[in-house]
Formats: sequence, C-alpha cells, structure tokens
Amino acid sequence: MIVGKTVFLAGSILVVAAEFGKTGLGNTNADRAAAKLPPLHTLAEAFPQYPTWLVPEGPVGFVIAAVLVLAGMAVIVLAEKAAKKR
Repeated sequence: MIVGKTVFLAGSILVVAAEFGKTGLGNTNADRAAAKLPPLHTLAEAFPQYPTWLVPEGPVGFVIAAVLVLAGMAVIVLAEKAAKKR
C-alpha cells in the first residue's frame, strides 16, 4: 500500500509541476512579447537556475506521469483487496 501511494504521489507531483511550469513559461513569454523579444520554448530556457529536467513538458512526459498515477492507483486497489482477505 505504501509503495502504491508513493508512486501515485510521484506521478501527481509531476503533473502539478508541469502545470505550474507551463503557466510560468506562459507568463514569461507574455512579458517577452511585450518587450518584443522572441518566445522561449522550454522551461530550461526560461529558468536556467532551477533543475527543470524532471518536469514533463511534452506528450511523452505527461504519459509517463499518467502511467505512474495509474500504476499507483492499481497497486493501492490490489493492496486493499489483499488486506480485506486477511
């Protein structure tokens, strides 16, 4: 059960971090557009001081985060069923 909750939490944190990152990149690009500068395409360009390699930015990253969430949920459900049989 603990492993399932940990995997579920890791996937959820990745999804939330991606949404915060996408919002931050949008705000940065809005400021850059007002200053007539070219837009930035990745979080690493916008925030070089932070380790953004962990934040999913594309479809593959979101699929990995979704698989983590679903796998965690599956492990939790299986652990609850096993605990009820005892």
